[in-house]
Amino acid sequence: MAQSPLISFDKVWKTYGRGEAKVHALAGVDLSIARGEFVAIMGPSGSGKSTAMNIIGCLDTPSSGRYGFLDVDAGGLDRGSRATLRNLYVGFVFQGYNLLPRTTAAENVELPLIYRGVPGRERRELAMRALAEVGLEGRESHTPAELSGGQQQRVAIARAIVTRPTLLVADEPTGNLDTARSHEIMDLMTRLNEDLGLTIVMVTHEADIAAYAGRTIGFLDGNVASDTRKLEAA
Repeated sequence: MAQSPLISFDKVWKTYGRGEAKVHALAGVDLSIARGEFVAIMGPSGSGKSTAMNIIGCLDTPSSGRYGFLDVDAGGLDRGSRATLRNLYVGFVFQGYNLLPRTTAAENVELPLIYRGVPGRERRELAMRALAEVGLEGRESHTPAELSGGQQQRVAIARAIVTRPTLLVADEPTGNLDTARSHEIMDLMTRLNEDLGLTIVMVTHEADIAAYAGRTIGFLDGNVASDTRKLEAA
């Protein structure tokens, strides 16, 4: 029996404004993403890619149509239920690292576990494991000011994966990094996708960054304009 997709859009519309000011950010999008996929979403400004990502991350809801996540009509949930879904199943990585400046790397990574009520000793163990997984052994007690940009993004990724989410949503994760650090971060995300089976949906405007993903979806004028998969190596 075929496994249902992790993420599905069924004729999803997202409309802002009224009358002559009405804008269709998404115009009846159909889309599905399977568990374990690494998907890059691309498109020019105003194409709908950010709106799609916000719905995928349960940060927003469709105006009409159905957004399914884990077989749940996530687009039909109220704000509190969507927050619960996010906290349990979704990790986020942003262009800005969003780290607390006066706390250590380990303490930053522990934050999602505090919200879950995980006891202190277990929190620390899980945070140390996540930091090791992103290659930051020995940096656990450093504050963000004592870390490079690439290291700060690694802390942010560790914080996103410490709860073992089903889905990682990444919004321009290399946008503040130089070329070398960008490729280091993408190598890391590729490894997390392969080793942890983590489903990743990443918005980027850079083709060389999108090339790390197994699948690239291009948005244009609120619709999916292209959907291409990387050919597996023979």
